[in-house]
Amino acid sequence: MYLLDSSAWLVHLFDEPGVDQINQMFDESRAQISISVLSIPEISAKLKSLGQDARWPEVWQNYKLLFNKVVPVDLEIAQKAVDLRSTASQRLPTVDALIVATALVNQLTVVHRDAHIGAIPSSLLRQIRLPDKV
Repeated sequence: MYLLDSSAWLVHLFDEPGVDQINQMFDESRAQISISVLSIPEISAKLKSLGQDARWPEVWQNYKLLFNKVVPVDLEIAQKAVDLRSTASQRLPTVDALIVATALVNQLTVVHRDAHIGAIPSSLLRQIRLPDKV
């Protein structure tokens, strides 16, 4: 039902604005919350950039129990990302394009905090944009 973008995972991890929305999703008994496999190295890298790389094993152990699925990237997703980037009105980084394409191909609602994802029309992408970091 939902695909958390890396930005949404970071919102939850660091208890930032929007965390209540994500907690409500986790509390929904019928909600299915997935991530793209690409978010794993992104979150690990973010922790490393903050000097918190020693936290990664514990963070992953805790979150992999919360996520219903880790969705791999395949050729269909890669092609959908190419299509998205060619129609985007502003720069769409490759990893974000792949994560959004993962949501599209799997008919999931992407949850994020990225302006460049928010620029994708709702007619193309079901999305929930979390508030910006204060």
